[in-house]
Amino acid sequence: MAIGSRDRSGANSTPTSALSNGHRLPGAVVEASATDPPPTEPIEGPEQAEDPRPQPRVVDRTVGGGPERPSGFWRTFDSLRDPNYRWFFGSMFSHFAGMNIQMFIQGYMVFQLTGSFAYLGAISVAQGLPMLFLALFGGVIADQVSQKKYVVQIGQAVNAANAFLVSFWIFSDMVEVEHLIAAAVVQGTVNSLMMPSRQALTPEVVGMERLTNALALSTAGMNFNRLVMPGLAGFLLAVVAPEEGLDATEYVYLAIGLLFVAAVVFMFRVPKTEGTGRGTRSVRGAIADLVDGYQYVKRTSTVKTLLVVNLLIVSASMPYFMLLPGFVDEVLGAGKSELAFLISIQGVGSLGGSLWIASMPNRGRGKLMLYSSLLLGVSLIVFSASEYFWLTAPILVVVGLGQSGRMSLSNVLVQAYSEDEYRGRVMSIYMMEFGLTLIGTFLVSLLAAVIGPQWAIGITAAWLVVLIVYLLVRSDLVHLD
Repeated sequence: MAIGSRDRSGANSTPTSALSNGHRLPGAVVEASATDPPPTEPIEGPEQAEDPRPQPRVVDRTVGGGPERPSGFWRTFDSLRDPNYRWFFGSMFSHFAGMNIQMFIQGYMVFQLTGSFAYLGAISVAQGLPMLFLALFGGVIADQVSQKKYVVQIGQAVNAANAFLVSFWIFSDMVEVEHLIAAAVVQGTVNSLMMPSRQALTPEVVGMERLTNALALSTAGMNFNRLVMPGLAGFLLAVVAPEEGLDATEYVYLAIGLLFVAAVVFMFRVPKTEGTGRGTRSVRGAIADLVDGYQYVKRTSTVKTLLVVNLLIVSASMPYFMLLPGFVDEVLGAGKSELAFLISIQGVGSLGGSLWIASMPNRGRGKLMLYSSLLLGVSLIVFSASEYFWLTAPILVVVGLGQSGRMSLSNVLVQAYSEDEYRGRVMSIYMMEFGLTLIGTFLVSLLAAVIGPQWAIGITAAWLVVLIVYLLVRSDLVHLD
């Protein structure tokens, strides 16, 4: 599986684009002043031969190489030195808190209402179908709109209203599984249109020189919430309503809505950026942008390969999480408190992995992504064979570690090897792939209903291990920095 090298032609023709916080967008050129010394011509020689490996398209072109990075422990939290990123991180942190509680409570309620693995998969389809059809339009929005923060705020506000509505249904004793499926469709639609803008906003806020660190810290924030929030929600449910059922779940959804509101408020403090939006508004222009983005991915072999590999890896690694509520109930013989604990315990490994990636330099990232995926696959095979709660818990710590490395590095690599003007549309394809994997999870859930969740998860994990071994031996991904 070959990966094409980057095209450096015309690299210095990109116009300058500065941010209000002093960062420059990738590809920005600094105009020379009259007092600047003349440029020095490089000395040709064999020792300066160009590295044949593909290089990221987005490189640091700020004066003096950008802000000096700290060393040691503080390097891990480098992006948080930027006050604008701190507000942006606060918004994402609140969003992740609500999302992780919802991931726990949604699966728990569906299995309590139906006792069906197929309905757990139906929730995945309800979230995945909008991503499949709308994510590309979300990418067009991200590339057209210069102030992406407003797109993110609108999406977070709709998610808040959606959570408040579910809380009302439960409080009124009207909730049915169809209501939860409808809420999942709304959430999938909102995320399809919002998340490409949020992804593309990150380098505009923090600068390209800190992108790996910023995305790893974002993943760390998500994993911290995965560690704390489901366990907290499960503990409160166990205290308020010890019996299995839907009692007190309305208060959980109320808290989810309030966390999404907090995310909207934090985003107000993120300053406006001079983004790369082109302002196209016609339907014909939007369709042309979609085609242009698809053609860009098709002709850019590195980005195309990363997207295809990410789709295959996530398709094999996603089902276990969506089937976890049924796995805990049927295989482990446990309840909501144990389910919340297992979701949280994954966050231990995920948090450690994401903080480690935040500290690493910008090299060897392709190889590390593959090794993280291999660790994920092997640990999922062991997980599928476990029938004991206290054995399953430490296994999921390792699962979280591998998942964190895979998630953080695939995101960074896709963004790093995409050109500025296409990044929103590329990330929308990245999101669309997530929708495809959710639909694939439905098929695995049907398989689990026939042969059991252990065999279904074990088969997909074994396929993941075979895939990664092949990529380590035969692909050029191991050479990506």
